[in-house]
Amino acid sequence: MVKSDDEGLIKKYKVKSFPHFLILKTGEKTPIHYDADDFSYSELFEFINTYSETFVDPNKAGTNQPEGESRASKPWLSTPVPFLSKQSANDICLKKDGVLCVIYTLPTAASSD
Repeated sequence: MVKSDDEGLIKKYKVKSFPHFLILKTGEKTPIHYDADDFSYSELFEFINTYSETFVDPNKAGTNQPEGESRASKPWLSTPVPFLSKQSANDICLKKDGVLCVIYTLPTAASSD
C-alpha cells in the first residue's frame, strides 16, 4: 500500500494516485498495480489471490474446512448469524487472520428486543 507520504515508493514505481496498492513479486522488476477504486478487503483479497503462488478458494477462505468434509457437518457455515460454540469457534472467527470477532451477550433472550 503506497501512501502520499511514501516519497521513495512514489518515485520508484511512478505512483500518481492515492491510496495505491501494488504487488512486488520476487524476481520480477515490474510491479503489478491495482487499478480499481474499491479498496475493500474482499476486492484486495481477490486481486492478491490472482497473483499468489497458492490459490485460495474464496468460498472456503478462512473456514479451516478439510478437503472432503461436508458443510452439513458444520451447520454454522451456512447460517447468516451462527451460534458460537466450542465446535464452531475456529470456523466463525478464532482462526481467521484479519478478522475482527465481536461477541455481544445478553442476560436473557428477552433482552434482545
